[in-house]
Amino acid sequence: MSFDSTFTPAYVYLLRSGTFAARVAEALDHLAECDLCPRYCRVDRRESVKSALCHTGAQAVVHSFGPHHGEEDPLRGSRGSGTIFFAWCNLRCVYCQNWDISQRGIGREINAQELAEMMLELQAMGCHNMNLVSPSHVVAQVVAAVAIAAEQGLRLPLVYNTGGYDSPQALRLLDGIVDIYMPDIKYADAENARRYSRARDYVKVNRAAVKEMHRQVGDLVLDRNGVARRGLLVRHLVLPGRHC
Repeated sequence: MSFDSTFTPAYVYLLRSGTFAARVAEALDHLAECDLCPRYCRVDRRESVKSALCHTGAQAVVHSFGPHHGEEDPLRGSRGSGTIFFAWCNLRCVYCQNWDISQRGIGREINAQELAEMMLELQAMGCHNMNLVSPSHVVAQVVAAVAIAAEQGLRLPLVYNTGGYDSPQALRLLDGIVDIYMPDIKYADAENARRYSRARDYVKVNRAAVKEMHRQVGDLVLDRNGVARRGLLVRHLVLPGRHC
């Protein structure tokens, strides 16, 4: 285990406050009439996945996990970013490089304890952080798993690696849990968002989400080795031949 003992992740403070269990209960309650992404399907995900655009029910679906050395420089460092790739997604980007994961849902369902164990295993491998890839549709499951993992010794910075299509309801649940937000800003034009990601309201939603993320974590803070510890890290999409 090689995490930085001088760094305390945000979720540890929540754990010490004694309010983490209440946060988990609140997050799971949202699954009854789901509003945890801007699609607002209002599906009872505890019972069915057929009507939810994310095709995800009460349990998250994970494609794979492991150290990732191809991540953004402030995340990968020398030991890699500890990534967990969630299957399915709340966007339908036509250019997605992980389309088999995000749109075909290749992976297996896991419960909160299994997800927590993945996080702890990545920490034991020496990864610099815990990097949740495409987590927007599994916020409730993530909150539940982090609570378990924190109790069992997880101390890595938590990275929320998102396409940037996140609801205010989800972000409120993540306040005080996420250390590093890494959202995309894909579009500044609603028609491009509709055409390429089937999300006409992406621009409005994304701008509000990124603003809230920055309110929660502030500017990016790096350690002496250039590895991120806290803050906002934004990625911009470049569409060849398009202006936005």
